[in-house]
Amino acid sequence: MAAAKKAVLGPLVGAVDQGTSSTRFLVFNSKTAELLSHHQVEIKQEFPREGWVEQDPKEILHSVYECVEKTCEKLGQLNIDISNIKAIGVSNQRETTVVWDKLTGEPLYNAVGKYICILNE
Repeated sequence: MAAAKKAVLGPLVGAVDQGTSSTRFLVFNSKTAELLSHHQVEIKQEFPREGWVEQDPKEILHSVYECVEKTCEKLGQLNIDISNIKAIGVSNQRETTVVWDKLTGEPLYNAVGKYICILNE
């Protein structure tokens, strides 16, 4: 039996959306803006003191890898050739800071960000 032919939809555009509560990777048809596939992973948060949120930097990085991998697997199941992904945009946590050791590449501490809680009165 012949292998299924991959659909040609190109070019495709990917988007990494890395926020404080989750990471997502989405792939769109660049001509129609149709969402072809996506995957989302929740991320653990710690609140060590009022106004702070901390996260494991390795978990953040791993969540991006996982989302890209799972989305590409889903595209493959749809017979969509991932080599047609021609660009990837990234949206990240703008007020979060991570300090990495320049020799080992390891984080020196958790990612630290601001946490704003808005309560309905």
